[in-house]
Amino acid sequence: MDVVLLSRDLMLLARVEGAARKLGLTMVNANSANDCIELAGNQAAKAIVIDLRLPALEIGNLVSQLREVGGEKLLIIACGPHVQEANLTAAREAGCDVVATRGQFERDAETILNRCLAAYKA
Repeated sequence: MDVVLLSRDLMLLARVEGAARKLGLTMVNANSANDCIELAGNQAAKAIVIDLRLPALEIGNLVSQLREVGGEKLLIIACGPHVQEANLTAAREAGCDVVATRGQFERDAETILNRCLAAYKA
């Protein structure tokens, strides 16, 4: 798998899966932070997409653990509603590589994934 999505939102799942497929990537969905961390430890995982609306999400702790198991090269993308500025700021401060509003990500998912993965290969 190339991309791991941490979300319980079926609309976001469909959007990320479609974008990944267009880029020739495989995607796996994780329903919990623990599942996401386990999947990130898989050497094939290149990018993690985190839905910041996930209940009880501790983004700082999650990013730290993802970096530990996936290495610094693992791309971490976070998205959340534009009205939840504190969550977006927390994701930036936690060290996510890309932080986008939900609208931006849904509109530009393919472009964001493609740009990130191009940087991953560099």
